[in-house]
Amino acid sequence: MNTDKVYIVILLVIGIIVLSNLAMFAMVRGSRNMKFDWFKNSGNSFSQPFKKTDDELGELHQRVGELENSDNDSPEIPKGDSANKDEQGFSR
Repeated sequence: MNTDKVYIVILLVIGIIVLSNLAMFAMVRGSRNMKFDWFKNSGNSFSQPFKKTDDELGELHQRVGELENSDNDSPEIPKGDSANKDEQGFSR
């Protein structure tokens, strides 16, 4: 077995461990230069994955309700022969 390659692998593993520990330490200590907001946001998205879609659908439901209420307040469109004719007066 080639010992030169073993030393390179050992140095790479040690380097990865040291860098990952430094990154975790910086996250825990709240380093001012490094922003880890994505870490907090990912926790929120994992706990409530459909919150954004639910909020959008809730807003849509509210707007549809408002439109339905405004339609009930407005006068009704007359039904009959005039409802089946287009702008020039031709039947559809």
